[in-house]
Amino acid sequence: MSALKKAPSPSPGNLLPASLADRQLDHIERMVRSVARANPVGPVHGMGQEYWESRIRALVKENNLVAVQQHRVQRLLKDLSKRARPNALKKTAA
Repeated sequence: MSALKKAPSPSPGNLLPASLADRQLDHIERMVRSVARANPVGPVHGMGQEYWESRIRALVKENNLVAVQQHRVQRLLKDLSKRARPNALKKTAA
């Protein structure tokens, strides 16, 4: 039997309050955006797009997000997607 069991996903009644998600969202936004300014292409602090997307998806799954937080999540996912394929925007502009 594996020692690393996957934690059961919370049911809608067991979600954490939205107020607890703000701190995590702030952190992820700062990390992604600060590195994007310094290095427009490449992983954020050595952690690739998959890592940051998994952090965001876990946040969504574990917290009862309000509309503003959901918009922040969508914007972050969009920003990560752009970083993963920076040349896609240049090709469509031509």
